[in-house]
Amino acid sequence: MVIRHVSRASRHLLFWSLITAALVLSAFRIWLTDIADYKPELERRIREAAGIAVHIGRLDANMRGFSPELKLIDIAVDSADSAARPAIRLREIRIGIDLLAWLFSQDPMASGWVSLVGAKLDIIRNSDGSLAVKGLPSSDEQPLWLLQGGKYEILQSQLTWQDLKRGSPKVAVDDFDLLIKNTADGANHEVHLLAKLPESHGDRLRVSARLTGNPFQPDTIDGSLYLEADNLQGPAWLNDAFPEGPRLNSGSGDFRIWSEWRHALPYRIAGYAQAQQIELSRPQGAALQLDTLEGNFVWRDEAGSQRWCGYDVNLVAKHQRWPNAEFCVGRNADGALSGLIERIDLQALMHLAAAWTPADDRQAQWLKINPHGILRQVGFYADANFDRYALHGDFTELGSEAADVFPQLQSVNGTFSIADAGGHLRLNGREVLLNAPALFRNPLTLHNLDGSLSWRQTADAWQIHGADLMIDSDMRTASAFDLLVPKNGDSPMLAMRTRFSDFNDIGKVPLYLPAKVMSQDAVAWLDDAFVAGRIERGEMVLSGRLADFPFEQGNGRFETVFAIDGGEIQINEDWPHLQDVHADVQFLGADLQVAIDGGHSEQVDISQAVVAIPDLANSEAVYVWGRVGGKLAAGLSYLQKTPLHGKVDPLVKAFSAEGEVRVDLDLKIPYYENQPTVSEVAAHLTQAKLTLNSVALAISDINGVLHFSEDGASGERLDARALGHPIRGTLSHDQSSTRLVLDGTTGTAELQKQFTFLKNQSAAGTFRYRTDLLIPYAAERPSVLTITSDLQGVAVNGPDWLAKSAEQSLPIALTFRLDSGDRLPLDIRYGQDLSLALTIDTKQNRLYSGHVVYGGSQAEPYPAAGLKLDIDRPTFKLSEALAAFGDSEQQQRLPPLREVGLTTEQLVWQGRDIGPFHCSLTRRDQGWQGSIDSKFARGQLNIPDLRGGGERFVLNMDYLNLSAADQLDFDAAEDVVTELPLIEIDSQQLLWRGVDLGKLKLRSERRPQGMHFKQIQLNKGGRTMEFRADWTKLAGASVTQLSGRLTTDGFGQFLTELGYTDEIKETHADISINGGWSGAPHQFSLAGFDGTVQIDLSDGRISSIEPGFGRLLGLIAMEQWAKRLSLDFSDVYRQGFAFDRITGHFRFSNAQAYTDDLVIDGVAAKLSLAGTADLAKKTVDHRVAVIPKSSDALPIAGTIVGGIAAMITQVVTDDYKEGYFFGSQYKLAGPWGNVEVTPLHDQDGLVKKAWRSLTGFEWLNDLTK
Repeated sequence: MVIRHVSRASRHLLFWSLITAALVLSAFRIWLTDIADYKPELERRIREAAGIAVHIGRLDANMRGFSPELKLIDIAVDSADSAARPAIRLREIRIGIDLLAWLFSQDPMASGWVSLVGAKLDIIRNSDGSLAVKGLPSSDEQPLWLLQGGKYEILQSQLTWQDLKRGSPKVAVDDFDLLIKNTADGANHEVHLLAKLPESHGDRLRVSARLTGNPFQPDTIDGSLYLEADNLQGPAWLNDAFPEGPRLNSGSGDFRIWSEWRHALPYRIAGYAQAQQIELSRPQGAALQLDTLEGNFVWRDEAGSQRWCGYDVNLVAKHQRWPNAEFCVGRNADGALSGLIERIDLQALMHLAAAWTPADDRQAQWLKINPHGILRQVGFYADANFDRYALHGDFTELGSEAADVFPQLQSVNGTFSIADAGGHLRLNGREVLLNAPALFRNPLTLHNLDGSLSWRQTADAWQIHGADLMIDSDMRTASAFDLLVPKNGDSPMLAMRTRFSDFNDIGKVPLYLPAKVMSQDAVAWLDDAFVAGRIERGEMVLSGRLADFPFEQGNGRFETVFAIDGGEIQINEDWPHLQDVHADVQFLGADLQVAIDGGHSEQVDISQAVVAIPDLANSEAVYVWGRVGGKLAAGLSYLQKTPLHGKVDPLVKAFSAEGEVRVDLDLKIPYYENQPTVSEVAAHLTQAKLTLNSVALAISDINGVLHFSEDGASGERLDARALGHPIRGTLSHDQSSTRLVLDGTTGTAELQKQFTFLKNQSAAGTFRYRTDLLIPYAAERPSVLTITSDLQGVAVNGPDWLAKSAEQSLPIALTFRLDSGDRLPLDIRYGQDLSLALTIDTKQNRLYSGHVVYGGSQAEPYPAAGLKLDIDRPTFKLSEALAAFGDSEQQQRLPPLREVGLTTEQLVWQGRDIGPFHCSLTRRDQGWQGSIDSKFARGQLNIPDLRGGGERFVLNMDYLNLSAADQLDFDAAEDVVTELPLIEIDSQQLLWRGVDLGKLKLRSERRPQGMHFKQIQLNKGGRTMEFRADWTKLAGASVTQLSGRLTTDGFGQFLTELGYTDEIKETHADISINGGWSGAPHQFSLAGFDGTVQIDLSDGRISSIEPGFGRLLGLIAMEQWAKRLSLDFSDVYRQGFAFDRITGHFRFSNAQAYTDDLVIDGVAAKLSLAGTADLAKKTVDHRVAVIPKSSDALPIAGTIVGGIAAMITQVVTDDYKEGYFFGSQYKLAGPWGNVEVTPLHDQDGLVKKAWRSLTGFEWLNDLTK
């Protein structure tokens, strides 16, 4: 019930309270609408109270809930300079009061607020450090009203800052918000600032503080402060704030900082910072450059002791990241430092330290080594003056760069303990990199490192001691040393002993040479000297001042000894390596000596050798003494791989070697190429053998000594055997070649056995000779082998121009040009007239080509396969030469003949003098082409190889002389010719008995078992001779068939030219022949002719009946008849016998010539002949009938008629009977030259005379001459 009454009363109270409040607020709002009328009064009151001219653009008011708020809009504060723009401009000032708070607190300042919107302030820091707001009068009174009001805001405002004390340029903040909140009692304050920074200073800044006390009395301030910034540009904030300190050239970042303050001083700071692209420099020292830096940090100050700690510090510089560093460093009130580093990267630490260490500071020298690695659990202590310090900890992957004498290290682990008086270092590591450029040229990889170092400092020096320092790399080493480093800069003193073993590859010796303190020439030699091998054990001792190394004056000790097994040593790059060597090596002071007692080089065995370099640092040469042995071929091959190869190579190229050799070496090999090598090599030969490769000439059982040097090869006396007999030789040299001279005796059999291409049956005997072999150094020049002899003791059979007796001396010289190819040039000079240039096929050991000159000139090499023969002699017996070289076995050994040249004033063939002869023949296109010039022929010819093929035997002649050809014997040719060639002859002249028969054209074609001459044609003027012939070769015999025809208008002149008669005049002839004979065409004989001859002579005249008419009839084999008949008609026909026609046929068979129709139709008479002539027995048996003609019918000129009439009168008055001219018949019989004429009719004297003339056979004799 009570609750209901209370609830009801409360509702009434609340209702009427709200009604009252609404009425009051409505009345207050109505009052505020007239607030603008107070603007002039307000400006005056402010001017009177503050002393500044204020202009309010507009005055307004409103309610914010239950809180009224007054707005002053567009406020301007005039500048002292009336012409200048207003010093302060405000877009809006809001002044309000919280009525409820005022109701409860009764304090209007604490219940109100002031908000400045759009303020534009110019704040100036004067040169005395005081602050002033431009446009406001300065005052020494502190603005305590900022601490009394409830809340002050500056919103959306702009600020211009100018520091006159530092002379900095103005900085404009275009947008910032500031909030100051005070508690009612004025003891607690909150300050919040949000600002958008200028681009040159950053992006955003936030400041939040909770303070207790009076901020205008710093000693009373306590509280906390939070700072936050984004993309803060360091140079713009720090460089002006710390003008004397380091200069930040670049860098930006973000930070969050929480701090606690007491009495206006911080005592604890914690935060996170991140920055990038930092470059910090100092006037002295290197610039610090960081890509990024981030981490958490804490600082505390308690009772004068400070402590700095960093957690999760990550640093990136030079594109390298050092993560997760942790450290704490403290400093007590006395200034002593101490700390513990849980983990830090040394490289990052050195990178930071470089910027804070002056360049001239001695500590900066240590920065050059750029140590890196990870330090863990590092504790340290140092007093305020760093006079006493201590440091201990662990390290992993420790390394450093080489600097001065300090080496480069990588991957070293261990512990350290360092103090101002000394220290200790324990080392261990796997695959440690050691690079000491002051000693070694290349970094070394230490597979295993274990040992300790200790040192201590005295007033004068550092003493360093190493004990049990074990290093495993390519060998195992155990070292101990003591090193004294004086502080006065004097040379360090070292006493060191190192034992090494299990060095399985001495080719890596150059890696461990202290090359930087050795002679470069000695180092260069040692680099190449030890190629391979192993060292089981060795030892090095070093004692003395390092500046005196290698102790040439004896003021120290340096000695290294070790034995090499299975070694490979290079004396010099130009000499073959020594292999599989066992050697003792000793470095003693400045000297090196390698004593070798076994091994080999190439294919020669090393008996003993010593390699020495006296004064290793200053020597200019390597000295070698030694003895090697083995096969001669291997010894020469060894020398080929030395600087002597230029003198040895030609010998090895020329000879194949067999047998044993012992070689003594005495060498001085300089380091420098511009200095000559001094080599003395003696090769001792015993029963050795050398074979001259190009001609396979063996020189065996050689005993002697060959000397080799840079100048060449020599040997004073060499005893040996060659060509089956003892010889003696010498070896010498000049600037261009080596010369071997051998003197000895041999026989033709041994010589021909050696040079099978010289094999013949013509020479026999034993002779002395000299062999001169010239071997040039230049590879492009061939060696030359010359064999000379006078051939005394050798008999040579053959043609006169080759033959000699054994007692005669005839010089011969064989010169071989020993090229490296398969063709061996050979020049032979025999006597004064015979010269041969031959090329030998060394693979087949036979003659490949040659040029033979007989006649005094020099033969030249013939390039193609085959032979060229040139003969130029006054007299040359051709048949004798062919017989001498006609041996078929010898011809098989010779290459084919390709060219022939023969020039002689007297050619002799089968005992006959042919006369001058010149021919030139060349084998081309499977045949011979050339020219011939002789008495019997001159012109061009082409003779094919295959006479049975389709190619023709072609003669293009200027002339052919049949009479001169009679001197040649062609009978033997038929047996040689097995295949009949096709013949084609064109000759401008065909001469017989000195008469040009005309232009000859002959063509043939092949028939089974023979040849057909399808065209034999002679033309000259009006004379034509055309024949055809067949030559058939049967088993054991040949048969020739001939048919043809002779037609001419000048038959008489033709006979005159042939030398038969000049009595026939103006005669036309038509003669046909058809027949044959047994034998070849050139074997024609009248006795063997079997066939018919038909004659038809017309329109001619016999100028004198005797003897010309008989010669005319001699053409038809009527010699003996005409001789007898012509005796009785000499007076009658002395003025000439004219005839119309002479016709008839002769049948030749079995050496018989028969006619039964020979008719001489003369002007005066007509003669008819019939009968037989035995051509074998040379007898005739004919009948002659003489029929006289009427004188009217005789077309005889006056002189002839008169002569005939006188002749008739003489005959009539003579003792002869009637019928002398008319109807007379006669018998002619008997042997040729003595035919008896028996008249069968009276008065037959004229016929007898005519018959004698008709049957004259002188031409037969002419044909057979």
